[in-house]
Amino acid sequence: MDSTLTLQYPTWFLLLCLALGIAYALILYFRDRTFKDASQNQRRFIPLLAFLRFLGATSIAMLLLGPLLKKKEEQVQNPYVVIAQDNSESIAKSFKGEDSLNYQNGIQQLIDQMGEDIEVKRYTFDDQLKDETELDYSGKVTNLSATFEDIYNRFNYQNVGAIVLATDGIYNEGSNPAYSNIKMDVPVYAVALGDTTPARDLKIDKVLHNSIAYRGDKFTIRVDLSAYNAKGSSTVLNVYSGKGTSNKVYTKKIKINDNRFFVSEDVILEAGEKGIRQFTISASTIGEEISTANNYQKIYVEVLEGKQKILLLANSAHPDLSALKQSIEHNKNYEAKIQYMDKFDGNITEQNLVILHGLPSSKHSVKSLAEKLKTRNVPAWYIVTTQTDVNALAQVQDIVKITAATNSTNDVQALSESSFNLFTFDGNYSEKIEDFPPLKTLYGEYQASPTAQVFLKQKIGSVETEYPLMALQQSTNYKTAVLCGEGIWRWRMFDYVKNESHETVNEIISKAIQYLAVKNDKRQFRVSVPKNLFNENENITFDAELYNDTYELINEPEASLIVVDGEGKEYPFTFNKTSNAYTLDAGLMPVGDYRFTGKTVYNGKELKSNGSFTIRELQLESLQTTADHNMLKVLTENYGGEMVNLAGIGALAEKIKSNKSLTPTLYTTYKSEPIINLKWLFFIILAMLSLEWFIRKYNGAY
Repeated sequence: MDSTLTLQYPTWFLLLCLALGIAYALILYFRDRTFKDASQNQRRFIPLLAFLRFLGATSIAMLLLGPLLKKKEEQVQNPYVVIAQDNSESIAKSFKGEDSLNYQNGIQQLIDQMGEDIEVKRYTFDDQLKDETELDYSGKVTNLSATFEDIYNRFNYQNVGAIVLATDGIYNEGSNPAYSNIKMDVPVYAVALGDTTPARDLKIDKVLHNSIAYRGDKFTIRVDLSAYNAKGSSTVLNVYSGKGTSNKVYTKKIKINDNRFFVSEDVILEAGEKGIRQFTISASTIGEEISTANNYQKIYVEVLEGKQKILLLANSAHPDLSALKQSIEHNKNYEAKIQYMDKFDGNITEQNLVILHGLPSSKHSVKSLAEKLKTRNVPAWYIVTTQTDVNALAQVQDIVKITAATNSTNDVQALSESSFNLFTFDGNYSEKIEDFPPLKTLYGEYQASPTAQVFLKQKIGSVETEYPLMALQQSTNYKTAVLCGEGIWRWRMFDYVKNESHETVNEIISKAIQYLAVKNDKRQFRVSVPKNLFNENENITFDAELYNDTYELINEPEASLIVVDGEGKEYPFTFNKTSNAYTLDAGLMPVGDYRFTGKTVYNGKELKSNGSFTIRELQLESLQTTADHNMLKVLTENYGGEMVNLAGIGALAEKIKSNKSLTPTLYTTYKSEPIINLKWLFFIILAMLSLEWFIRKYNGAY
């Protein structure tokens, strides 16, 4: 470790410190009359005392200059070799007889051959990289691109010499790793597992379907069916509704006329009643198949009561209307319709929300319509444009008060309000929305009512104001919102140019619509799940809220949850408390239908909340039975590695060690520390001054 001294002041300041020390010592010991009367024996110590005083004063003066001690530390890091082993279900089919044991022995031999100069990091993976090294081949999904991303996140800026990937090349989630951008510039080696010879097999490749349907509607699913080495055979495609095979809703016989056979079948199904519907699609076996697990698939469709209807009522044509309609209908639960006030018949019977764009205006006061909306509890969202009559607007809503001085306009950018809590967003939406183009607002003063929740504020030029840009309010059972500007179409275009999607704008509009259109839930205690349909590899999470009599969120009492499966088995849990609510991660649960009941006791009264969810089986690993070694070959060639088979693991160590990238790396770090922090320096100065004091006292206490 090397050390150098650096100063925060010019070097000539050291001369001042030396001069100060010399002057102090001379004045004290050679100019002071006290020492002229000293005896000859006492005077012989004066040079030593003067020197000690000179060192002490100079050292203290130098420390006041704040010198820094810069330390250079060097560390040699041996290269890493990362071994990632596929732990998905398809790998279990790769091994026959003692192949699994031979493989694991080969991997251990590879690790032993690396030697002490190479540090081996061993992981398993399925949908992501995992620290476990024990193989049980239980992974339901294989995501190779995510595995490489995880390796990059763990070893970025570290000395990785090689990556060894032991897999059959089958991936069923994420992008093709052979053509994805692996951020680490290191060679990739592959241990190719599995059999690339297509065996006799019939399988349902995929079932394309909508995840949502509406009660009483019909919907279409597309079944992709393929067969290998089965020419001359035939199968029967059946579709069953519900559990089991008692309710057959579709059947068709299919003849296989080629050894590489593929067909797509469109099947029309009835949505039925509200809830989660299960459909089983199966193809009868053709005999001597390598696997029959891929002869069926289960799909789940959530049947909703019906789409919520949103009316876009405008004073005149405007590009905002189309932008709003597209963002609203991005959510399959909503249906938007555009109408103009001069042709509107006043019918709001079927509407769940009315958006009034540029209304009220000088031509249309909409006062009677606003009263009708309030009477029937139909939420209203007012969007202020240059056509809006602000005086008439003040008569139909009390969320935002606008005092427009002239007919001129301002261009204002949106700022998110941190205290807003009616709905939340994931990610960095606030930074995205603050980059959006400005909206056009009427020039004047804006004031939100005390009961309103401000979602967005106005930024005029470089000035961040407290003027509301968008605010929402709920009074009793009636919800209202006001957006004080026009130009959402610019937001939508900018979002696509900047982020290559309309996701941010769609989410903002969807969240606002969802809050306004949803029916008020007056229950004091509520338990919810983020969705009604989970995959079997997903953790099941619950959230709960408890409100006191004044409708404030609290979580003082304990809350519990009982989950019951289809056979009546109970799984009891206790909620964890957050800042003012409850949360629970129940982990993984078996495939099936579940009901849950949350309980708590508040003010001596037991409160309950019920619900249900379904966990569906993942069959991705059974859909492809033929290993894809071509992908592994392309992958290793792209990144300067090599592919070996199971028998070639023994020679893989030498191949890796011969690669030039597998070299130790010297890391140099520099640390700067103020010298005044060195404790030993303090004791040295203290010792010098103490010695001076002792000699003076010893020689007569002068």
